[in-house]
Amino acid sequence: MEGPTSSIQDTVPPPHPKAYVQAQLISFPDEVLNILRNETSYKETIQKLETELSVYKRAYADVDADLKAAKSAQLETETLNMQLKNENMLLKKQDKGNRVVMLIDGDGAIFSPHLIAWGEKGGHAAAQLLSDATLQYLADIYGSRGTQLWVYVFFNRRGLLDTFRREGLSALTGKFEHFIMGFNQATERFLMVDVGNTKEAADAKLKVYLEDEIRLPETFKIIFGGCHDNGYVANLLSQITAGYKEKLVLLKSYAEMAAGIAGLGLPSLTIPELFLLHKLGEDATLSQTDAKSPSMSSSPLSGNISLNFPVQTPSPRALDPNLLLIDAEQPAPCTLFYLKNSCKLGASCPYAHDYILTTAQLEELRVGAKRAPCFDANKGKECIFGDSCCYGHVCFRSSKCSFHKRGICKFTQRAFSVLHSFYEG
Repeated sequence: MEGPTSSIQDTVPPPHPKAYVQAQLISFPDEVLNILRNETSYKETIQKLETELSVYKRAYADVDADLKAAKSAQLETETLNMQLKNENMLLKKQDKGNRVVMLIDGDGAIFSPHLIAWGEKGGHAAAQLLSDATLQYLADIYGSRGTQLWVYVFFNRRGLLDTFRREGLSALTGKFEHFIMGFNQATERFLMVDVGNTKEAADAKLKVYLEDEIRLPETFKIIFGGCHDNGYVANLLSQITAGYKEKLVLLKSYAEMAAGIAGLGLPSLTIPELFLLHKLGEDATLSQTDAKSPSMSSSPLSGNISLNFPVQTPSPRALDPNLLLIDAEQPAPCTLFYLKNSCKLGASCPYAHDYILTTAQLEELRVGAKRAPCFDANKGKECIFGDSCCYGHVCFRSSKCSFHKRGICKFTQRAFSVLHSFYEG
């Protein structure tokens, strides 16, 4: 079977070339059309791919830009955080340990009578002495630290005034309020506080402030001005035991400390000419140091008190309270000095600056000053002091001035006319 079949196939003649070509030509248009259709499809596919590629490229560019912006923002944030961290560390370094708090028992550490006798100026001078000596003490030992000094003086006003009267220092009672005002106004961080007449009220305040202030991390030193009283030993010893010994400095007032406090072995600061050296009542005669005039500088170390306090001042003297000022000693008290604290003549002033005037005498001086015309107002000029001027701006006799009718009133016609028109309305 195989033999004949093979032979039959072998005998089939091959297609004629012309027929083959004709067959291919017949199918060629279909092939061309197919190719053209495929080309169109390919072009559409390519265009679609190019469009998608363009979209991807734009998206990539946007993402890349966002990434670069994010990296830049991250870098800026890291840099800012580092700056803030450094600034915060610097601020903490500056703030931590730069606060110095002075606590004074004003019932025992009594300011020098000489300073009190100078009233408001004496208060300023006491604040300056205290500030300069304290900051110099700290600078000598610890160097420059940008220290801020806070001072609290707790006292029993009524008790102190009674003690002054009992010990023959009655002249100080009229000046004490002015002294307190001057001390408190010297700087915003200095404060004298009347704690009232309750027994041991100043002690209680001092103990509480000691307990609170010494535990603050920003407190560098506590300067404790209660060395005259052994009653503070237990409180100071408690702080030493708690680990705060390095923060404590004692401020001496009396020449000798209380034995128990001296035995604590704490460093101490002495400010000459600031406090009485002896307890009132134990020695009624003031020592020469107690009565000595303090030497003041016009540029205090603290930088927050500015005074022109005289280097040497005359000893204060009292006037007879039973006499009117007009009948008292001469020269008369300086009106500008006592009422405005603004006399610029100093030692060359023809009027006295060294009297200790009582409240009644000050009021007499105030009333008397209003009887004298203000130089500027009397000349029709504007007085810089306005209503607070210690001199009169219009005639104090108002429309009943007999001197005006005779043409000899010390107040000018203009000044009198203003007042007269006011009363006549």
